[in-house]
Amino acid sequence: MSDTPYGGEHPTVARAEALLDLGRTEDARDLLFAHMNESEEHKNDPAVLVLTAACFYRMQKWPAVELLTYNALRVNPDHGDAHMLRSEALWRLGRVDEAVTAAREAVQLHLHHPSPYQSLSAALRAAGDFQGALQAADEAVRLGPEVVASHFARYYTLMEMGDPAAAQQVMRDVLAFAPDDADARALLAGLQDEAREARLPELAKEYAAALGSDPGSTYIVAKLEDVALRLVRRTRWVALLCLLYAAVTSRAFPTGDDPTSLPAPLGARMWFFFLMCVGWGLCVWRTYYKLPKGAQLTLLSVVRRALAAKLAVAHSLWGTLCAVLLVTVPWTDRGYEQALVWIGGVPVVLAMWWGSTKRRNEREDARKAKEKRLKAAQERHRERLRESARDKESEAAR
Repeated sequence: MSDTPYGGEHPTVARAEALLDLGRTEDARDLLFAHMNESEEHKNDPAVLVLTAACFYRMQKWPAVELLTYNALRVNPDHGDAHMLRSEALWRLGRVDEAVTAAREAVQLHLHHPSPYQSLSAALRAAGDFQGALQAADEAVRLGPEVVASHFARYYTLMEMGDPAAAQQVMRDVLAFAPDDADARALLAGLQDEAREARLPELAKEYAAALGSDPGSTYIVAKLEDVALRLVRRTRWVALLCLLYAAVTSRAFPTGDDPTSLPAPLGARMWFFFLMCVGWGLCVWRTYYKLPKGAQLTLLSVVRRALAAKLAVAHSLWGTLCAVLLVTVPWTDRGYEQALVWIGGVPVVLAMWWGSTKRRNEREDARKAKEKRLKAAQERHRERLRESARDKESEAAR
């Protein structure tokens, strides 16, 4: 939060801060440890302790962050950055009441800076006080309308409150003044995906663009790979359509007034073969060639590495092969044709049904887990409110 280096004028600490800004977290931490070992004065310097805590914050080592900020605040109780980092560590350690208190201390020290309100919003969100968290995030946005972290505080609160439409608007607001923000673009694409407002090729383009802004983001890579896998799985529908049309063309299941003599006319069978090639060409063009280069490389990588993608490709090829055999061989026995249709279609349909059921159950389990977590957080918040009310009544009685 500070506008000046954590370590004041000391060149070693300034260098550590520069390393941290460059993402070289471990190098910055090691340099700070060496600096603190030089003397007791450096070891008890609150600015150095807070900068070291910031390194451990990047590494998600929450007990270390809590300990370092505690030591820094013993020396300087008015260090705003220490209160904020301590709050961020405490609610992740499950000590939400202390986290809220630490964040409020930071707010009191820096009333007109958005960062303490961001920490307060996170702590209140962990405590289950979503209205309070939203108010704190709104204040952060008011104080820093072009500070991305303030808008993200609103986003996370709105998502916890179950308002994805408002969360989408928050991400659009971020992209209005920070169009290259990778996280905002990726999160907006994810929300549009959940709302079924964007098709898979559009999602692939958005994630590829986001990955271009932040190539090291594991989250965006995972989302892009998921979209690539879904694109590959969709090719099974093309295979099933080819198999169905081949069954009709080859007269495997004649109905009504349809001709029943076998083999089917060569012209009709060759016409189907031509249409099948056109259909697969359009599928490959839309699934692969219309994607950005980065998404194309990801799709190929997924097919090479992921077993699920390999199985999807195998299913598509199997269904298409059976369709080709139906129309290229001049069958005279309808029983063989029907057997070939079932052999080609049943494994593909079963695989699609099983995969769809599994993904649906996973989404349902995730939804139930989120609801359970939110109910527990809200119940803890109500319990704290009741305890606060009882304490006030006791004070009034005394």
